[in-house]
Amino acid sequence: MGVLVALGMAPGLALLWWFYNRDYLDPEPLSLVFSAFLRGMVVIIPVGLVEKALQPLLIGTGLLYPFLGIALVEEWAKWVVLKRFIDHPACDECYDGIVYGTAVSLGFATLENVIYLAVALNPWAVAGLRAFLPVPLHALCGLFMGYEAARQKMTGEPSRPVPILFLPVLAHGAFNLALMSGREWGIPFALVLLLLLWMGAFRKMKDSRQCR
Repeated sequence: MGVLVALGMAPGLALLWWFYNRDYLDPEPLSLVFSAFLRGMVVIIPVGLVEKALQPLLIGTGLLYPFLGIALVEEWAKWVVLKRFIDHPACDECYDGIVYGTAVSLGFATLENVIYLAVALNPWAVAGLRAFLPVPLHALCGLFMGYEAARQKMTGEPSRPVPILFLPVLAHGAFNLALMSGREWGIPFALVLLLLLWMGAFRKMKDSRQCR
């Protein structure tokens, strides 16, 4: 069991370390970063209850279930957690939003990963697939969410959830739809989507250096 927990946690912690170490100018306190990570893990509990309640209502509704029943529920919950870190005085540049956004999302993805591996018939295969698909997807959604939230704060704009959540929910929903389709194009589509998100993420990371 210990091996499965380590296997499930490794991708999320590795990505968190990578994003954190890109914060060259003024690194965030590790205590806050790990607090964001742990709170992201905890929020999976209410999210799971809400998704379970919505599933019988939306499971046969086509696009509504992957976008509203999963993506919106998860990204909104992560935003509720993230907002307190965006409002914290330590968050004083746009890249800080990226750090906290990825920390919250990777906390969520890490506990989700451990749960999936615990019930998988072939945890090694599931671990490999999830390390390259769902875990990075969560991280990238958190990156875009955190960047936009911090950008609004740095520019003095009022906090507006729609621009903060739009891309994460859209990307997450499209990713879900592809993998849940059961079609042969599902995984290739998800991989192309991730590639496009990574390209956008590197641009946001670059933009964040001029956003203070």
